[in-house]
Amino acid sequence: MIHTLTLNPAVDKILYMKSYKKNTNNRVTRIVNSLGGKGTHVSMNLSQMGTESNAFGFAYGKNGKFILELLRKGNVNPEFIYADSMESRTCYLVVEDSGDSTLISEKGPMTTEEEILRLYSRMREKIQEGDYLILSGDSSNFADPLIYNKILEQMLGKKLKVFLDTSGEALKACIRKTPYLVKPNVEELSELVGMQLNTEEEITDAIRELEPYKIPVIAVSMGEKGSIVKMQDRMYRVSPPKVNVFNTIGCGDCFLAGLVYGIEMNFDQEQILRFATAVSASTAESPLSFGFEMERAMQLLPLIRIKEL
Repeated sequence: MIHTLTLNPAVDKILYMKSYKKNTNNRVTRIVNSLGGKGTHVSMNLSQMGTESNAFGFAYGKNGKFILELLRKGNVNPEFIYADSMESRTCYLVVEDSGDSTLISEKGPMTTEEEILRLYSRMREKIQEGDYLILSGDSSNFADPLIYNKILEQMLGKKLKVFLDTSGEALKACIRKTPYLVKPNVEELSELVGMQLNTEEEITDAIRELEPYKIPVIAVSMGEKGSIVKMQDRMYRVSPPKVNVFNTIGCGDCFLAGLVYGIEMNFDQEQILRFATAVSASTAESPLSFGFEMERAMQLLPLIRIKEL
């Protein structure tokens, strides 16, 4: 079974407009309320791929009920800790006709120690030996920024495949637990190795610096330029196809979902990378902050270039 965790989910209020300009009146052409949160996005994308998942996290108030409703409608099983005492955050996504996207995020509520203990208990109960666990999202604004590390300590002995998509101190702490996969972007990898990475050669050297942690898959996302991925003892440069970009928010979450799906389905290495890149590129053509068209992704598959380094 696959499980995702979203510590600080949101309602994404997507504001569509011709263009966004500072210090002037901007007219919105359309507003859509959608689901926000990296882990929930992974779960929803996996559902579109035909794969079930449990989604763990915290949800509060009216927004929290809306988040849980969207997950259920998306055929995701929510295992959230819910309370009326606070309100889950709202994030504002400005999408321009040009394809440029601007995300404005609220900080979100402060989770209590009692709620965290309830989450630990629920995860221990629901997650079985050999399952997949996806820890996705920034934990720096959380009450305990090292909560991912503590969750992994709670899961000791279950022999989980852990997929990690976070940054900062959480990333530094969790890689010591030997996750199965980490997915930093270039900035996050730069922080992890303590130097600014400007070239592809520097990125591959930085990936090799992480060999002592024995992480089977390290996928470094580079936005529209694609990715550099180490899988076991091989290194790949993956170049995505050109697409009509609507907005880029959520592409990384779909890329991660595609990697998880390909690994679960026992695809070969290049198949995994090709599929994950195709669904991510399809997401860029979507007007929402998650989701993709499978038919479009299949059209993009042969346009992806993969080179072994």
